[in-house]
Amino acid sequence: MGTLNSIGIGSIVLNMVENVPATISGATMWNVTDNERFNAQTLTGNTISTDIPEAYQPALINLTAAGVVRLMELTGIDARSIKVGDMTISKGGGTNTAITSANLREDGLDKLNNLGYDFGYYKALG
Repeated sequence: MGTLNSIGIGSIVLNMVENVPATISGATMWNVTDNERFNAQTLTGNTISTDIPEAYQPALINLTAAGVVRLMELTGIDARSIKVGDMTISKGGGTNTAITSANLREDGLDKLNNLGYDFGYYKALG
C-alpha cells in the first residue's frame, strides 16, 4: 500500500462513510485525520510523520472514520441512514451512530495497541 498522507486517509474514509456533509468532508476531514495521527503518536510514543507509514494506516483509517461518524452525529446530518463500508446504520431510535463510532474507535485503538509502544528506561542515581 505504501505511505498515505492525511488526504489519502481522508479519501479512503470518504469512500467508506456515505453521506458525509460538505462541512466535514473538506478541511475538517483532514484535521480529524491529523488529530488522530497526533493522538496515535502520543499513545504509541513513536514518531508518525504526515506520510503515514503502512503499519499505522488501518488504525488511523478506523479512528478517522469514528471521528467523522461522531461529527456527523453531533452536527445532526439530514439523512435517514449512514453507510460505513457494507454496513448501513439507521438514524433515530437510539444511538446507532454513537455505537458505530465507539466500535470503530475501539477497533482503531486495538490496532494501535497491537503495534506496541516505545518505552524508555533510566537508572536513578543514588
